[in-house]
Amino acid sequence: MAVQNIKLKDVLVDDSRFSLKDYLFEFAPEQTCHITSFDAFGILDPVIVYKDDKKRLHLVDGLKRVQFAILNKEAMIRATVLPAATPVTNLITLILCNKRYEIEFSTINKVQFIYFASSLNAPEPWILNSLCIPFEFKPHRDFFRECDRIFNLPKELKLFCHDKKYSHKQLLNLTYHPKDLLSQLIKWRSVMQFTASTLDEIASNLKSYLKRENKKISDFMAEPDIQELFDSSLGPREKTEKLRHLIHLKQFPVLSDKNVKIQKAVDALKLPKGLQVSWDKTLENKNINLSVNISDPLKWRGMLDTLSSDEVKKAIESILDEL
Repeated sequence: MAVQNIKLKDVLVDDSRFSLKDYLFEFAPEQTCHITSFDAFGILDPVIVYKDDKKRLHLVDGLKRVQFAILNKEAMIRATVLPAATPVTNLITLILCNKRYEIEFSTINKVQFIYFASSLNAPEPWILNSLCIPFEFKPHRDFFRECDRIFNLPKELKLFCHDKKYSHKQLLNLTYHPKDLLSQLIKWRSVMQFTASTLDEIASNLKSYLKRENKKISDFMAEPDIQELFDSSLGPREKTEKLRHLIHLKQFPVLSDKNVKIQKAVDALKLPKGLQVSWDKTLENKNINLSVNISDPLKWRGMLDTLSSDEVKKAIESILDEL
């Protein structure tokens, strides 16, 4: 196809029908071709543009080259101009070839690229065969609807999912949470230390608590212990662990009360080092584990005397009754 000179001002860049700025999280600047690298090589063309039926020129490939040309106040640039009759699937394939590594870097990028292809009215059978399957998705009847829900998650949250390499299932789970809860999670990122699993846990447990108590996230934030936590000088890691603990206490008040009672009973025994009492904190297994860890044979008799004492026997009985 012939290469021709076109005016830079006539090229739609950010407004191009094929711009990925809202569909792809790119790498950090140091991981991509820096715009000033063109100073060394001087290779600016040809870029690829698409001429629609209204004669408008949409940039398809060559964003950094165009940016460099504009920076250097170039008026013209050489371009391969694709006609309006070009199949949209060909254009999507071209973009995929040029951006494959970035697109396949994360699941959220793959989902967003599928949404991008769908927004260009690419046929669903083609998307399934040419994108979904190569991207290792297992498409089903509601797959496109799921992609739509994932795409409409808050952008800041999607970026977190991109950085943490969320799976499709993890992304989909986030779409079931209320929007105000998701917005609050985003705000917490600046003062919390979230991993993928920690964010999922907090979102899920907090959602359950709010639903059971018929509360909104604003009600939760107004609770005294939560206000105290966020007003504290704790570091991000400690604040995150404290929040997890508080949500757990609120979500399972009966469970938490029982665990507190059991722990107090164990602490009151003042057991010697090497003798431990443990139990299932979920209280699903109704049993107690007694463990002895010693290296000095002379301590064995003392351990046995402690275990057989009336105080320990009564404490164990009360703990079993609590379970």
